Amino acid sequence: MQWIFLTLLLGISALLASSAQAVTPLHDYFRESWTTRDGLPHNTINNIHQSGDGYLWLATWEGAARYDGRSFTIFGRDSVTGLPDVGVRTFFREQDGSMLVAGARGGFSRVSKGNWQRFPPLGYLINDLLRDSSGQLWFATEGGGVVRQLADGQYQRFGVQDGLMVRVIYKLLQDRAGMLWFATLQGIYRLDPKAAEPKFEKVSLLAGAPDIKAFMLALDAQGQLLVGSEQGLFRLNGQQFALVHPALANVAVTALHVLPDGQIWIGTINQGVQRVSTLGYEQLGVQDGLPNNRVLSIFQDTEQSIWVGTNAGLYRLRETPFTNLTQQQGLVDNYVRTVLEHSDGSVWIGSAGGLDRWVAGKLESVALDAGVSVLSLAEGENGEIWVGTYGDGVYRIRQGKVIERYDRSNGLASNEVRAIALAGDRVFFGTSGGLNMLSQQQISTLTTADGLPGLFVSALYYQPPAQERAGQLWIGTGTGAAVWSDGAIRPVDLHSQEQAEYVFDFYHSPGTDWLWLATDRGLVRYDQQKNQLRLVGRAAGLPVDKIFSVLADSAGAFWLSSNRGIVRISQSEANAVADGEQATLGNTDMFGEADGMLSSQCNGGSVPAATLRHDGTLWFATSQGVATVDPSRLAQFSLKPPPVVVQQLSADGREVPLQRATLPAGTLRVVFQFAGLSYVMPSRILYRTQLQGFEQDWVERGTANHAEYTNLPPGDYRLLVSAAYPESDWNTEVARVEFTVLPLFWQKGWVQTLAVLLILCTVFGFVRWRLYRLSQSELRLKLQVAGKTTELLAQAQSLRQAVTEKTQLAEQLQLQAQAFAAQAREDGLTGLANRRAFDEQLAFEFSRALRSGQPLCLVMLDIDHFKTINDRWSHQAGDLVLQQLAQLLRQQVRDIDRIARWGGEEFALLLPQTDLTHAVEICQRIRLAIAALDFSADVPGLQVTASFGVAQHDDVGSYDKLLSRADQLLYQAKAQGRNRVCS
Repeated sequence: MQWIFLTLLLGISALLASSAQAVTPLHDYFRESWTTRDGLPHNTINNIHQSGDGYLWLATWEGAARYDGRSFTIFGRDSVTGLPDVGVRTFFREQDGSMLVAGARGGFSRVSKGNWQRFPPLGYLINDLLRDSSGQLWFATEGGGVVRQLADGQYQRFGVQDGLMVRVIYKLLQDRAGMLWFATLQGIYRLDPKAAEPKFEKVSLLAGAPDIKAFMLALDAQGQLLVGSEQGLFRLNGQQFALVHPALANVAVTALHVLPDGQIWIGTINQGVQRVSTLGYEQLGVQDGLPNNRVLSIFQDTEQSIWVGTNAGLYRLRETPFTNLTQQQGLVDNYVRTVLEHSDGSVWIGSAGGLDRWVAGKLESVALDAGVSVLSLAEGENGEIWVGTYGDGVYRIRQGKVIERYDRSNGLASNEVRAIALAGDRVFFGTSGGLNMLSQQQISTLTTADGLPGLFVSALYYQPPAQERAGQLWIGTGTGAAVWSDGAIRPVDLHSQEQAEYVFDFYHSPGTDWLWLATDRGLVRYDQQKNQLRLVGRAAGLPVDKIFSVLADSAGAFWLSSNRGIVRISQSEANAVADGEQATLGNTDMFGEADGMLSSQCNGGSVPAATLRHDGTLWFATSQGVATVDPSRLAQFSLKPPPVVVQQLSADGREVPLQRATLPAGTLRVVFQFAGLSYVMPSRILYRTQLQGFEQDWVERGTANHAEYTNLPPGDYRLLVSAAYPESDWNTEVARVEFTVLPLFWQKGWVQTLAVLLILCTVFGFVRWRLYRLSQSELRLKLQVAGKTTELLAQAQSLRQAVTEKTQLAEQLQLQAQAFAAQAREDGLTGLANRRAFDEQLAFEFSRALRSGQPLCLVMLDIDHFKTINDRWSHQAGDLVLQQLAQLLRQQVRDIDRIARWGGEEFALLLPQTDLTHAVEICQRIRLAIAALDFSADVPGLQVTASFGVAQHDDVGSYDKLLSRADQLLYQAKAQGRNRVCS
């Protein structure tokens, strides 16, 4: 028995411990807010609730706002709602999921699946309403006391004669024993509704202070009464009230919400949101993004998001996979470039503002010189830290103090140090001016002359010696990769991998010869034994090109940071793609701001840009602090398929009621609006529909929340709508709408049958008459054929000769047409495509770029001062310049690029599969080549320059706008002084 008792005790203790760990710190919640700018009718949110169909309802002084995750639908004083005033104060959800809506002038109505039912108004503002366990409805009013609705629909009012000495009631509640509690202007009252003659009894919160204003009532997880008053939050223990937490003393509590795990969320009159949980007391205010410190309502929806209604807008907190460390938690600067876990378990964080150390859940600043921006970190022997900076060289830190510093004055190639690696007794520094090696306090420099692919070193990784291989240093640069071993540098050419150049990070798969390179074309796997490169990039399903860092978790996944978020892929699938066993990655997860990251923009070009801690958590450097994720907790954030509702049906622009709708005859256009009622990532919800009676299968709608049908034939139809997230299955609980399209007169069955009979009779008569006419014609034709046969034989010979002559003439005309077609699409002077041909090429490439998701850039090029060339050296010299420039452009671009003479001295270049950065680099190269053209043999003293405007297609919506954008940038280049590239 003792053993059993001990086991149970340990189990309960473990359960309590896990529950405590499950509570997320208040500052780790992802936060969002909405105001009237986002569609709210009023910024004061009096109450928040969720109806059974999944809609979120917000009570405001300008109506009830129904939120579907994308937009707000406002219901106010009109014939639909039956409310006597737009002011809405509170909601109550009935057991069937319908909502009672109540507010100003005592008006209240029930809404269920879009249908409103009006009730007689009470005449006083309704602050709260409650249906008790016996089914009776109770009202708390402003000035009218307590009101109960009787079985016959009449209202019973309670007042002084019933022991209620106050007429301003704020909140109603029924406890588990059936007792009714009332929070009022002058304290707390209770009432036993089962008593033969119910009498109100006043209960004091504090001895000697019976009239403390009470605003809110709630039951905690154990069923004990909580009272929010102007002097704090109290809990009823037995017969006496006590403060829930000392920090809540004298805090005016205006809102309460208790979660099943015991968390108590508290809204205050001027101190924001507060919470009491297993983590203790916490607080959020305007400094944390809360629209206003006056909180009127708090509610948790079915997706566990916490909604907070304030005096200045709506605020939401939700748990997300990612949490963040920012300046709000003490970080010296939010623009973080590098993170490193130390062997002692602490995390060092380098940012644009300096260096921080995270230890035991707290941040402490590490003193460096003023204005130092940190780029790179590495741990050395005895736990010392090497710190690379943006412009101040390298610091060596031991026990929190700087003991040495290296910069250009004592041998560094550049003070910009982006990577540091330790290899035995050597320390390597990757700088913007080459690779430095520190050995025995002497610094040497390795450059392109020593075999480096480029001087800009962006990544370093030291691979320790193995059984058959000496230790080697991997070097990533802006123009490729290389490996240093035994004092020699061997380049690794990456251009075969879709022209990859930048290398941002390295990762060695343990137990293999595979080294993964994070590049500007995706992940490249290098098999060191076979000297073989394999790319896992866009073509394999990777959603981004540039990968900044590679981490591998214990579950077999790669985590990749990028400018657009963090990508998770399977290591085994990445290897299968690299081995050629499958063409694409099976599952690719993209995490960003919707998953809790304050910014999806991760930082790269600094090492390490991410770190895997010993506890399994992943830390990433971003432009808004450090983003952290625990892969083991991801399962709890998996998105369930959202419920879906059909919101509107319209026929030829007129709204039709959804209940068994009948559409008039001749209806041409039917449109359905629907919504997936999920508030986590509503913009990512996918929809599919099936119109039974018209379609056999589901139709994928993507993220479009509407479906349109035209010219539906008469009949009965049923529309089915289902929703899903990209990561979830389709919801099996589909929304249904049935409707009928009435027939026109001529579409009715008996009319069509009669018409068919008439047509058949007419056809039969016509056929008989036609056969008779044909028999007469046959006789006449036989006589004519005999006379004409001889004549035709004579003409046949002459026709053969004519046909031969016409064939020869047609061949000549075809050759001339081909020549004219070539002239119509080609510039006669330069041999380049003319504007007409280029327009077709631009339209084709723009459409292909949109389909494939690959970048496309357009370049407009104009020869500077071309009129001066014609005026000073003659038009012949100008033609020579145009021809030379055309020849140069052919040499400078790829086979897949397109060149055209746009007109006069203006040329156009179309660069498929090229992003803006590389397009600018190409234009800079062409600009320099043009400036270097030598015309001295033909036109002494002539020197030519050109101006460029470069635009990328994803900034615009059509190729016409792309042309306009490139043209504007060209004029910008000319306005800024010519001979330059503007993008």
